[in-house]
Amino acid sequence: MELNLYDKEPVENDVVIRIKGLKVWTPEEKSWWRRKPTKSRSVILNNVSGSIRQGEFAAIIGPSGAGKTTFLVSLAGKCTLPSEGSVTLWARNVKACEGAVEIVPQHETFMDGLSVMEHLVFMTEMKIGSCKDLRNKARLYGLVEEFKLKAHVNTPVGGLSGGERRLLSLATTLLSDPQILICDEPTTGLDSYNALLVVAVLKKLATTGRIVICSVHQPSCDLFKEFSSVLLMAEGRLLFHGTQDECSNAFESIGLRCPLNYNPAEFYIRAVSNSNTNVEKLVELSQNRLSVDVDNPSRPDLVHNYNRPIQRNWFKQVYLLLWRLSLSLKREIKNQLIQLVISVVATSLVLCVAYGGASGTTQLGVQAMRGFLWLITSEVSFGVSYSALYAFEYEISLFKREAGVYKCSAYFVSRLLSFVPRCIIWPITLVSISTLAVDLPNYILTATEFTVLLILSSIPAVAYGLGMAALFTSTGIIGDVMPCVDLPLLLMSGAFLRLSSLPPWIYPVKYISHFYYAMDSISNIYWRQIDFIDCPSNETSTCIKDGAGVLLENGYVNDFIFQDSIGFVFITMFWCLLGYLGLKREEKKGYAY
Repeated sequence: MELNLYDKEPVENDVVIRIKGLKVWTPEEKSWWRRKPTKSRSVILNNVSGSIRQGEFAAIIGPSGAGKTTFLVSLAGKCTLPSEGSVTLWARNVKACEGAVEIVPQHETFMDGLSVMEHLVFMTEMKIGSCKDLRNKARLYGLVEEFKLKAHVNTPVGGLSGGERRLLSLATTLLSDPQILICDEPTTGLDSYNALLVVAVLKKLATTGRIVICSVHQPSCDLFKEFSSVLLMAEGRLLFHGTQDECSNAFESIGLRCPLNYNPAEFYIRAVSNSNTNVEKLVELSQNRLSVDVDNPSRPDLVHNYNRPIQRNWFKQVYLLLWRLSLSLKREIKNQLIQLVISVVATSLVLCVAYGGASGTTQLGVQAMRGFLWLITSEVSFGVSYSALYAFEYEISLFKREAGVYKCSAYFVSRLLSFVPRCIIWPITLVSISTLAVDLPNYILTATEFTVLLILSSIPAVAYGLGMAALFTSTGIIGDVMPCVDLPLLLMSGAFLRLSSLPPWIYPVKYISHFYYAMDSISNIYWRQIDFIDCPSNETSTCIKDGAGVLLENGYVNDFIFQDSIGFVFITMFWCLLGYLGLKREEKKGYAY
C-alpha cells in the first residue's frame, strides 16, 4: 500500500502549528536541609515564536545545547519542564490534540526478543484496534511493504541493523496515522545510504500533506538539501525559519556568504556557535519572520482531520501485555530451565543431604525441622522476589516511551501475572525433591499442602519484589535498600526469635511480612500432625512434648488459615499499590527521549 493512498492532499499556506512566546527552563533545585539552591534555574528555550505550515519538511539545526530536543518535545506536547507561552495546533492547545502528533525518538527502544511482525501486531492491537479488522490489517501490511520490512517480518528486532530499526520505528509511529511527525536525530548512527533512505521516506510523507520536523546533527550536503525548510537554533532561541534560499539570503544580508562547495548546514551552525554578534543580528533580522502568522488563520475543517487514539479496555491491555511478555519468555526458555536447575534442583539436593532422616518426633529433630521448614519457605520467597527485582530495570525506558498506549496499572498487573508460572513450578520442584529426605506424616497429603502453601506465599513475595523494583529502578539503590528491608521482614518469620517476646512497638511489622504468614502456615501444617515428641529421661533442658508446644514457643496463631489467607491478600495489595505508585511516578516524569 502506498503512503499517499491513505493520506490527505496538501493545502498550501495552511498554518497548522503556532508557537507563541515559548519559554522552557529547568527548575531550581534545593536540598530539604539547605536553603541555598544546589542547582540554579537554567533557561533552555527563550521566547521562541513561529508558525509551521502543512506539508513542511523542516530541518532543525544548531550547535549542541541549542535546545533542539526540548523544542521538539514541546511541539509534541510532551515536555514536563516548567514553561511559559503556548504551542497550538489548528488554534487548539497541542495537549488537547492527542493523536495528531507523534515522536520518532533518536534512540529506539523495543523488546528485542520479539520479531518485527509480532512487535507491529502488538502496537496495532494497542494503538488502533484488532488486527482482524480489515482496515487495520491493510494498514499494517501496507506499512510493512512501504518500509521494506517484508523480508524481516520473522527477524528478531534485536537482529536488525540500525537503518532497519529506524524504519521499524517509523512504521510503528505511522500506525496511528499522525498528521505531524517529529523526528529527533533520525539519521544518527546510520551510514550515508541508510540515512538518505530514511530521509527519502520522511520527505515522501511530507509531500502527502503531513508536517515532518527533524532535528539533524551536522547533516551532509546531500542530506540537507532534501529539506524544504530550515529552523536554525542557538542559545535556546529560534534565529531563522524559512526555505534554504531564504536562509542563504538572510546570512548574506549580515555579511556571511557560504563558500562554494561548502556544507551550508555546517556553515550556519559555525556562524552562530562562535559569535554572539551574528546571533543578535539574525534575531533582529528575523523578528517579522518569526512572528505568529495571524493573517492566515487555520481552516476549521482541518481541526478534526486526524485520527484520535483509541484506548483498549483494561482487560484487553493486560492480555496483550501478557502476550508480548510470553513471546519474549518463550525465546528465553533455555535460560529459564538453567536457572531452575541451578536455583531449585541444586538447592533441593543440598537440603536432602543436610536434613536426611530429620523427624519432628525427637527433641533433636525439632530444631532440624524448624530449620528445614524455614529454608524451603525462604528459598521460594527469596527466589521469586529477587527474580522480580530487576523486572523494570531494562523495561523502564520502554514503559516511558509507550506512555499513553496502555494504562500503568495494566502494565504492573501483567508483569505480576507473568511470574505466576515461576510461582507454581519452583515450589513443586523444591517440595517434590527436598521432602523425600525428611520424615513427613501423611507424606502425600502434607507435601501437597506444602506445595499449595508455597505457591500462595510466592505471590506476595513477587509483589514485594516488583514493588521494590518500581520504587527503586536504579540497580545500585536496590542493592543498598533491599537488604535493609529484608532484615526486619525475615526476623518477623519466627524462625530466629520468639514472636510473643517482641516489644509492642515493633510487633505490627510482622503483619507486613510475607515471611511471617508463610512460616505460620507451613509450621501449622506440619506441627499440628505431631502428637508426641520423645523426651529422654536424662534431658536437663525443658522438653517440648508435642507439635502444639512448638507452635506456642514460636508464637504462631491457632486460627492460621483465616489470618494467613487475609495476610497474603493484604501484603499482595500493599506491595502492588506501592509498585503502581512507583511506576506512576516514572510515568509522570515524562516521555523518555
